[in-house]
Amino acid sequence: MQNKSAFSLFELILVILISSVIIVYSLSFFKNLYSSNKNLQKKEIAKIDLLSTKIFLQKHKKTLDKLEYKNDTLFYDRAVLLENTKDFTMSNDTQKISIKINLDDIIVQSWEFLL
Repeated sequence: MQNKSAFSLFELILVILISSVIIVYSLSFFKNLYSSNKNLQKKEIAKIDLLSTKIFLQKHKKTLDKLEYKNDTLFYDRAVLLENTKDFTMSNDTQKISIKINLDDIIVQSWEFLL
C-alpha cells in the first residue's frame, strides 16, 4: 500500500513539473507576441497617419503655403497636422510639388503632386 502512495506522489510531482514548464514557456511566448504586436500596431498607425496626411495635402495642394514645420510637428494653418515628424522638406516647381517626410524614424516617404 505504501508503494502505491509513493507512486501517486511521484505522478503528482511530475504533473506539476510538466505543467510549470508549459506555463513558463507559454508566458514567455505571449510576452513576445504582445511585444511584437505592439510594435506592429505602432507602425501601422504611423502608416495610417501618413496616408491621411498625404490625402489631406493632395486635396489642399493649392494652399500648401499654410504648412509649417517646427518642433517635430507639421502644422497646417496653425493646427496640428502630423506629430513625431523627424524631417520634412518641400520644394515647389512650376508643374509639381515634391515632399519628403520622415515619420518618427519609422517611415520615410517622398511624394510628388502635380499642379
